Amino acid sequence: MYIGTMIPRQDEEGLSEVVGFVLLLGVLMLALTVYQAYAVPAQGRSDEIVHMNGVKDFFLDYKLALDSLWINNAVTVPVSTALDLGTGQATAPNGWLPFLSPTASAGSLSIREGDVLVIKTSDHPQGWEIPLGALEYCSENRYWVDQTWTYQMGGVFLAQDGGTTVRLAPLFAVSDLARTSASVSITPVHLRGSGLVGGPGPVRLETRLQEMPGDQRPYGDHAPVAWVRLSIRSDDPERTVAWTRVLGEAPAREGVPEEWYQVTHDGNVASVFIDGPDHGENKDVSLHVHRADFYASLHGAAARIE
Repeated sequence: MYIGTMIPRQDEEGLSEVVGFVLLLGVLMLALTVYQAYAVPAQGRSDEIVHMNGVKDFFLDYKLALDSLWINNAVTVPVSTALDLGTGQATAPNGWLPFLSPTASAGSLSIREGDVLVIKTSDHPQGWEIPLGALEYCSENRYWVDQTWTYQMGGVFLAQDGGTTVRLAPLFAVSDLARTSASVSITPVHLRGSGLVGGPGPVRLETRLQEMPGDQRPYGDHAPVAWVRLSIRSDDPERTVAWTRVLGEAPAREGVPEEWYQVTHDGNVASVFIDGPDHGENKDVSLHVHRADFYASLHGAAARIE
């Protein structure tokens, strides 16, 4: 006769507690997985959007600060500005575990040479080459689209997946004088300095206006000429396209007749040719070139300094 083995009641209670703990642990792991998959990226994306808006404000304020130095000829007053290159080290919200926080983004800020402005006139067809220099920030985002912000010749450019746009126009203008002549005004801001600081931490940027020498061509006002050609040679194809828009929008914004100028884009060179109302040898174009030289240096406790 077979007699089955009975499980003691206390063992049944212990088994149910183990099963309940395993189920509770499974629910907890599922909740953490869902949080990591949806909430953490959303928080990281929000943090990076806020940070990139801060980068935008930094470049807009930097442009205004340099314009103020130049307008007031404040050669002895350095401008010091600071920027967080990333969203900072990851910290757990409300004391939670670190793996429940978004990974910190990073970035790099650099001062570089690159684009070159070429000015030619009918009186000086050989022209002058003026290096512009640029301040450039490149993001290393993890949850949001990467952006590159560039300050150059008094303008601010934004490059991302959709191409390069002009957020603030460079210091270039074309106007017509009583419909009888064209006036061209340009300020080739030469930003000198070198270096790169990268990482997630802060960086400090110091900039000062340099002494402007006396009459140094091509800076200053020129006698009227028959034509003026301004060209920007860039190592970035997308920024060349943006420069083409800049050179075309400046006269259009002032209502200059379209037949007074021609904008071209050839390879890595964007140009505008301005010959005024008379397309012959009549000197009906005036050129005004204003010097603005700055020296900038980077200082930071970030992860990478060159």
